[in-house]
Amino acid sequence: MAVYTTLTDSDMRGLVADYYLGELVSFQGISGGVENTNYFLTTTTGKYVLTLFEEFELEEVPYFLDVVAHLKHKGFNVPAALIDNHGERLRVVKGRPAIIVDCFAGGLLEGTTVESCRLMGKVLAQLHSAGMDFPEHRESHRGMDWWRATSKSLAPELPPEQSRLLLEQIAEFDTFIGEYDDQLAKGTIHGDLFYNNTLFEGDQLSAIIDFYNACYSWLMYDLAIVVNDWCTDFSTGELDMDKYHALINEYVHERKPSAAEIVSWPHMLRIAGVRFWLSRLEAWHGAKDDPERLAQQHDPEEFQRIVASRVRFAPSLMEN
Repeated sequence: MAVYTTLTDSDMRGLVADYYLGELVSFQGISGGVENTNYFLTTTTGKYVLTLFEEFELEEVPYFLDVVAHLKHKGFNVPAALIDNHGERLRVVKGRPAIIVDCFAGGLLEGTTVESCRLMGKVLAQLHSAGMDFPEHRESHRGMDWWRATSKSLAPELPPEQSRLLLEQIAEFDTFIGEYDDQLAKGTIHGDLFYNNTLFEGDQLSAIIDFYNACYSWLMYDLAIVVNDWCTDFSTGELDMDKYHALINEYVHERKPSAAEIVSWPHMLRIAGVRFWLSRLEAWHGAKDDPERLAQQHDPEEFQRIVASRVRFAPSLMEN
């Protein structure tokens, strides 16, 4: 279970007492996350989620809360931080920044379908349009500087073929983006919109969650992150082209990419795969001496297969 900061019943009761949430009924750690500690809280007024930020310091968190507040104002179902009895949305709990948010109806998808991909293509384009006027421009904490440094430190730990694949893709992207960066649309993106960061009620999207990789970056990069997760057979790394066409067709119908964005697409598919390959490798190597934490990490080889697959074949953005 991905609970890195353990809270007692007394801790929870003291925290809940500082909100307009009634009395604590029960709480439970949430498995599945790998970066933050999350708990379900049930009180006499409803169900909520407590998040303790394990990677960010207190001064870093308000940006992410502002992104979510902006999108909520635009009409999206997103988990905005609740305000406590003192008018604060951000707390410190056991030395970690912490927030409480509403727990939305719906559940996690067991897997994607053509229809859920079609819906996500439309919603992602709307999300990108809504984020274009968000005034704060924060670079990703796992952006280009991070992937250059992390790849150099981890490449010697990999088999030669994987090391070569990793370093070649970063070098190729550096060359490409050096020429095209100022021609590509940027905005506030989710940065981690895997299908397990959405909630569905039946076939309807009920919420988008976990905005803690949000940043100011290329819209095509965010689209590539989504495609690589929602439209991939993870056992092989290959794209499911029915899902792919469903998602892309809805996205480009809602938001038409520029000529430069169309050119960038194969590069974005590959570098989006590299980004998550690297973050999983970093987590894997950082936890290798801690069996309990190692068991909580996602398999880096899933994204190694995706990168290798996109090198072999990256479909055109506008072929359909």
